[in-house]
Amino acid sequence: MESITQATLGAAVGEAILGKKAGYRAAAWGVALGTLPDLDIIVNPFVDNVIELQTHRGFTHSIVFCFLAAPVAGVLIDKIHKTLGIGWKRWSVMAFFTFLTHIFIDLPTTYGTQIWMPFTNTPYTLDSLFIIDPLFTLPLLSGLLISLFMRRDSNVRRYTNLAGLSLATLYMFWGYGIKSHVHSVFESSFKNQYGSYEKIKTTPNGPSTFIWTGYIEKNDTLYNSVYSIFDDDKLLQFTAIPKNSELIEPYLNDRALETLLWFSRGYYTAEIEDGQLIFYDLRFGRDDFWVTDEGQYIWKNVVIIDDQGTAHTFEQSIPAFNTRTENLNRYWSRLWGDQN
Repeated sequence: MESITQATLGAAVGEAILGKKAGYRAAAWGVALGTLPDLDIIVNPFVDNVIELQTHRGFTHSIVFCFLAAPVAGVLIDKIHKTLGIGWKRWSVMAFFTFLTHIFIDLPTTYGTQIWMPFTNTPYTLDSLFIIDPLFTLPLLSGLLISLFMRRDSNVRRYTNLAGLSLATLYMFWGYGIKSHVHSVFESSFKNQYGSYEKIKTTPNGPSTFIWTGYIEKNDTLYNSVYSIFDDDKLLQFTAIPKNSELIEPYLNDRALETLLWFSRGYYTAEIEDGQLIFYDLRFGRDDFWVTDEGQYIWKNVVIIDDQGTAHTFEQSIPAFNTRTENLNRYWSRLWGDQN
């Protein structure tokens, strides 16, 4: 999830665990600890894009990191606030759950989180929440802000913050629950039209769990479609996107392509543009949210071929989403089931 949500969640967790004893300090440390795992990006200026992609949401987003870093954070915070008499163990518990919840809300997003590092670098994802979702963040933020204006020994303060956390948690479960329905719609619609398939991925299309994008692979082609849970017609219209895997075959053993294939999990299309090999990761969609006839793929990688003919690295180009009024109106209409 984006940084504002991570900071808000960290503050809410800190408040829930130690707010009564530490007051606003618990929420403040929750903000710091809730954003700490994302500081893996500090190495980015010193490494190339291959290593950057390999390491982001890596060890600092693992279960092992939670167990190792929590007591260190607990000891340091306790030294700063020794007069509060809370003790390093309680601060460590707060740090542990702040780190852990950071991982748990990254896990539902499409990017992928290497939760079992260092045992495996496999990026896991539930594909049940978009990276920005107001319906998750706003209840969390509202409960936290209201509670911070109350006396720290007030039970109402505690319950208000817990209510925000509970609503956000329920929304996470809703996302995963509705995904099973969405997944079945994509699968059955594709089978009715094209028969068997090789693999399938469904993911929220934009900041909502009401509209979804599906990618289904068959015979080196990805079939894409958009579905809203408010659609009356469950027979989806698919767009065929050739993967063009023959374009990357000469470079399959090179570090750039190995990394891109590992990261994309095979949901890509390759193209030659102006003499350059381009690798698009389709999981992140298009800047038009797939609601127009044209749009740019969000995750573009220009593969750099060196003098020895090796794909050693790549350059990323990630355009912003198209937020023009016309496009947002189309998205809003499509979200509510308008398929015209």
